[in-house]
Amino acid sequence: MKHTCTDDVEPRRLLLTSEADQLEIGEPNPNPLAAVFGTLQRIHQSLDLDVILPTTVSEVRQLLQVDRVFLFRLEADWSGIVVEDCALGCLPLQGQQAYDHCFAEKWVSAYAQNRVQAVGDVEEAELTPCHRDLLRSFGVRANLVVPLLAHGRLWGLLVAQHCSAPRPWQLAEVQMMQQLAVQVGLAIQQSERYQQMQAELTAHRKAEAQLLHQAQRSHHRRLESIDTLSRGMAHDLSDIFTPIMLAAEMLKQPTLNSEQQQQWLNRIHSSTHRGVSLVDQILSFAQSIGGQWGEIQLAYLLGELVQTLQEIHPEGIAVTSQLRLPRLWTVNANAAQLHRVFMNLCLNGFESMAQGGTLHIEARNVWWRGAPDHPQPKPGPYVVVTVSDTGTGMTAAVCDRSCDPFFTTRAEAGHSGLGLSTAQGLVKAHGGWLKTDSEPGSGTTVEVYLPAVVEPAALILDLVSVPVGLEGSNALVLLVMADDSTRELHRTLLEGYGYRVLVAEDGVDAIALFIQHQAELATVILDLALPTLNGVAMLHRMHNILPTLPLVALGNGNPAGVAVIVPPPMPGGATLLNTLAQVCPHP
Repeated sequence: MKHTCTDDVEPRRLLLTSEADQLEIGEPNPNPLAAVFGTLQRIHQSLDLDVILPTTVSEVRQLLQVDRVFLFRLEADWSGIVVEDCALGCLPLQGQQAYDHCFAEKWVSAYAQNRVQAVGDVEEAELTPCHRDLLRSFGVRANLVVPLLAHGRLWGLLVAQHCSAPRPWQLAEVQMMQQLAVQVGLAIQQSERYQQMQAELTAHRKAEAQLLHQAQRSHHRRLESIDTLSRGMAHDLSDIFTPIMLAAEMLKQPTLNSEQQQQWLNRIHSSTHRGVSLVDQILSFAQSIGGQWGEIQLAYLLGELVQTLQEIHPEGIAVTSQLRLPRLWTVNANAAQLHRVFMNLCLNGFESMAQGGTLHIEARNVWWRGAPDHPQPKPGPYVVVTVSDTGTGMTAAVCDRSCDPFFTTRAEAGHSGLGLSTAQGLVKAHGGWLKTDSEPGSGTTVEVYLPAVVEPAALILDLVSVPVGLEGSNALVLLVMADDSTRELHRTLLEGYGYRVLVAEDGVDAIALFIQHQAELATVILDLALPTLNGVAMLHRMHNILPTLPLVALGNGNPAGVAVIVPPPMPGGATLLNTLAQVCPHP
């Protein structure tokens, strides 16, 4: 329900403290709690608000013998949720949401000071026209409003109403309502603390389960890596020892001249050198298998790597980077392993640019949309690290086999073929994958996909199976959200589905971008929970500027006729994409 007030009548004598002379009849009750002791016991028996609030309104109606009692639970924008108990034939209010500009502007501050409104007859009292009209619309003749304070703030209102006839409120009734409100406020505080403790306990148990699962996965990945390494070692050691054994047998031949003997000795020397190099790689790999796993920011790791590469790069090669430090998501990883992966890719790039060139490292957030035939079919948020060079490149056949164990095109330079295969194994152990793109003469680009640690996770829960046909077709969207992580997640999700996205975190930026790009905007997505502005008012303002533009509102509010509402819980990705597919015109 919505009621707008434009008059300037102020609430005066109807707002009381405890002055008996402002009530029509009745004497002070020395102990108003005595009459409601049983009610208080029932209220304090539960720590569940879904029990406390209905119990309160039901008990109060029975005590006062009135037509309707309801509890108005206030939200941040002074709208509210009604919990009520009413007599048969009385207009029900439960389940409705209310926003009254008159209430928010003129009554909230008075109620926050723990003042009471007692109206014995709506038709005779000095009420603002908007207030009287609102009470008449609900059939109210007598109205008693007591504030509910919890945690030192105005939490809600406890309201008793009589509809059949006027009713002068007695001072004892007002005192009883005030004392009940105090006790209900304490019960609300206890309930909220209990719910908070339960949420923290649940989160703690979930974290413990995740840590255990992560430890099990890490152990399994380590065993897989060791198995891969062991099989590779056996193959490579065979290639090393076979020439040595053959050379040793040949050197026993008495017919060999000095030149032939030197050739076989050189064969032994080169094979031994390959063996030493292999041992060094295995030791380095074994060191990277250990170490601590944790949540890391790749921008810092890559920043240190870029600094090192700029110091050691061969002559004629430039090292550039774009790491998006302020907004890059974190990953759960082993820093030593990832450092080895990226260093290996960069050194490969150096070797492919013997005549000089540019090595570029980039990190960005992406939304992986998933693919049925992909090793990672489910969609989700990832950080992608791209290492690209301007070197000689590879043919399609070589590119396809570049990550195979012991495959190399530079065996004559002492390469064992373990580099990229080891990198791929380490990335796979992190839940990611490598993607290589190369053409002869056009350089090589390797993308490393790593699962991101992203909140809120609720956004991705319903994206396991997203219907086809939700692509944005390059439509331009203005996204207005205050929270950095939530805004970045939504932006990346929308870009992953083909939208172009403008972002704003407050009302000033939002209006500026809206006016600047109004000719090409397909829609605006606005979070109604913006802390610095009234989201509903902002939507109305945009609608007045461009009435034909579809608007999408996220959260609680009542922009009726102006925007499409996507209600909480804060929307899942598929819900938002479906809404955009319906409201956005596709070019």
